[in-house]
Amino acid sequence: MIKKVVPTVGHNIIGGLNRVFHCNFYNAYLQMAVLMIQGTEKHDPERLLTDSVTNLVNLLKQQDYSIDDLIQEFSASGFGKLQQLDTNTWITPHSHYGEVLCMMHGKPQINCYFTSGYLQGLLNKTVRETECKLLGAEADKFLVGDELPPVANYLIYEFELETNIPERFSIDQSFATNIDEAKIITALRKMALCGDAETGLIKAFGAVLTNHFADYYNRISYESYFALCEAGIPEEDSKEMFIQAGHICAFNTFGRIMESSEWYDLVVPMCAKKEDWLHGMIAMLNGLGWGIYRIEKIVAEDKFVVRVYNSYEGIGYRRMYPQINDKNISFLAMGATLGLVHLLWKVDIREQPELTQEFYVEQFNHPDNSYMIEQTHAIAAGDEYDRFIVSK
Repeated sequence: MIKKVVPTVGHNIIGGLNRVFHCNFYNAYLQMAVLMIQGTEKHDPERLLTDSVTNLVNLLKQQDYSIDDLIQEFSASGFGKLQQLDTNTWITPHSHYGEVLCMMHGKPQINCYFTSGYLQGLLNKTVRETECKLLGAEADKFLVGDELPPVANYLIYEFELETNIPERFSIDQSFATNIDEAKIITALRKMALCGDAETGLIKAFGAVLTNHFADYYNRISYESYFALCEAGIPEEDSKEMFIQAGHICAFNTFGRIMESSEWYDLVVPMCAKKEDWLHGMIAMLNGLGWGIYRIEKIVAEDKFVVRVYNSYEGIGYRRMYPQINDKNISFLAMGATLGLVHLLWKVDIREQPELTQEFYVEQFNHPDNSYMIEQTHAIAAGDEYDRFIVSK
């Protein structure tokens, strides 16, 4: 039985774990970034990508998930369709990761590490992918091996969600907006953002989405970041790799949302100015499980200040690691917030440009007329919220 979503102060809880919507472009880039990091002898990126979800499936089983529940939820969450051929063999005729080109060294490769890890948790056996659709196979195939050694639970700290969250800021009349956030969130939750019955994929807004595990993203990102730092890569360069993933996410996910018919039917009628588009996308974000975003300040063309209460990165960090002093640590939110400003004040998404890779490189991500982002407050560092300043 597919478990019910429980919206909880900016998080969408299923089986005790927060789920966040992300697109295939972000998932492919982030996985590719992780695979490129060989940091230290102790850092095995393929093992990280696999075991990080095995742990979460084990936690779901502790919430009384059956094998059938887990198979159904795999599809409902947009990861594809799991099928068992025999005792030792499973396939995914359709798979989110198996249908997204993840280029390594200029060529596609076996890349369904998430599916292998999910099956490991489901079966309590070692699992490895042996055939891949990206390499010409009819389906992604997985071989079941021996008993799985214990996989440690990395969610080792208790950390409570913030419940005292302010309503949307309204500093003066110039900050006012006609955007009805509650209406947008209600409409978003009524959409069929669930895996298709035949393929198990979520196709919406011109992208392929997953209702993914927030803690999976957190684990693979932070462990890879630490490995880079341990290998002697400058901290700023190490962070940039993961901030860039958020920037790519904004371009592909936010951009496609703001060019979709659903957006034009629901949000655009509320918009009288460019700032309303910003408020509208923030309202949309607040239904995706990313936390609760609040715009603190807008000085159009010049400066934007955004707070995030219960940011999934900040909460996730505190549940995995001790409090940190570093405040520039919410990489996805930094890149996504910067990208949202770029969509409106750098390229103007209202003109409906074609969101191609060439457009991303030549205009959206080009240094000319770009903004900078700084994180001034971080839940990971003990603050009540994450806070970002985007400026010229």
